[in-house]
Amino acid sequence: MVRLVAVLVAASSLLAACADAPEDDATGGYLATQEEVGAIAGARLELTGTVRVLANGCLMLERDNGKQPWIVWPPGAVPGPAGGATLGSEDYVAGDRVKATGTVAVLADLPGGNRTDSYYGTLGHYCDGDSAGVVVLDSIRHAAG
Repeated sequence: MVRLVAVLVAASSLLAACADAPEDDATGGYLATQEEVGAIAGARLELTGTVRVLANGCLMLERDNGKQPWIVWPPGAVPGPAGGATLGSEDYVAGDRVKATGTVAVLADLPGGNRTDSYYGTLGHYCDGDSAGVVVLDSIRHAAG
């Protein structure tokens, strides 16, 4: 319950603070993470794309196929600079080209994803994961060049 209240407060604050900000110029930077690598089921594959931060603070992966799903980050990721994410000593901000290992999912595949009162459901619906789709990352690194 405490986690849900914290998520709702963060989402409300972001809505008020970032309502008119253009894409890739948000400063919210909140994110969803897996509790442990592989906690969310699905076939694992290599994913490539570019990190995007939407005006509402949501972190998306603009994939080479033109789709832009919402990102569920590996365990240990925290909000980073410029509305991005930090994992270990690496920062991932808007415009960063990345390679990752993970799975492609629909929001309803995530625990509680079809409910607006759950961790993944609240964040996922706020970030349009129900329509944009979801990428669940087990690992991520900057792409060369």
